Amino acid sequence: MLTYAPMGAKLHVKPARAEPFELAIGNTATIGRTRENTVCLGFSRLVSRQHAIIRCHNGYQYQIIDLGSRNGTFVDDQRVVTPIVLANGARIRIADNLITFHETIEDLSSEQQLITIAGVGANDDSVQSRPVALLICDIRGFSTMAEKTANADLAQLLGIWFREAANLVSASGGIIDKFLGDSLLAYWASDSSGNADCEAAMNTAQGMVTLANERTWTNGEPFHVSVAIHYGRVTCSNVGLAADRDATIIGDAVNTVFRLEAVSKEIGERIVLSEEVAAHLGGRIALRDFGERTLKGKSHAVRVFGIG
Repeated sequence: MLTYAPMGAKLHVKPARAEPFELAIGNTATIGRTRENTVCLGFSRLVSRQHAIIRCHNGYQYQIIDLGSRNGTFVDDQRVVTPIVLANGARIRIADNLITFHETIEDLSSEQQLITIAGVGANDDSVQSRPVALLICDIRGFSTMAEKTANADLAQLLGIWFREAANLVSASGGIIDKFLGDSLLAYWASDSSGNADCEAAMNTAQGMVTLANERTWTNGEPFHVSVAIHYGRVTCSNVGLAADRDATIIGDAVNTVFRLEAVSKEIGERIVLSEEVAAHLGGRIALRDFGERTLKGKSHAVRVFGIG
């Protein structure tokens, strides 16, 4: 598998009523009206306190996510509804402020421009294999509801959902690996036994379902999510400077949790988990055994559980 060479980014900010400035960003940059943001646009009343976030979601691509702002975030004149990957030179408009995104590739030889994860030495601190608890959360019926919802309303609803769901992950010690359309992938890797990690993932899953139940679509229809949890070994790789990047995760366990989420829809469960997670929970939560299921693309069956 190939991943790209170390990359950073710069933002050229042209405020409507202040002098232009430029700044380099690492893994994450927030944009908003208050001073704690990486890019503070405090002079513009049309900018929300927490307006948007830019983050490097897989070590070499940056994406921008609107955080439920009232006036929207626009990339090359298109409103950001779901997370958008930023191309070099992308023009981000927030109210009457213009931000231009520039990739900054490190000064490397051509041979270094591509790195093969499989070929990185075992002693390389930037790549390691470790067990983690994985969670994928997906909005049910998103495509259907997106057709019925105005872009501005959809962007605000989705942005607020991502912000609040991500806060649940962070509060429990988890890490958001990436946002994918209307889904998010998170992981926990703090406890060597895996018990605390799986319990944190389960608590977060239940919190997400509760959070979803508290909201509706703009037409009043219920807002539902499905969540899958799995525990397994992944490869964590920091592409670029470790201090400036979150680890992106790859491996069979990642594929498994995505396939489990598809099963949740088939059996009509909001939360499903693998046998590995059930074992780490140790009976602390009542579970319902749905038996073994053959997951797409996997040669062996996986035992699936729901909340009993």
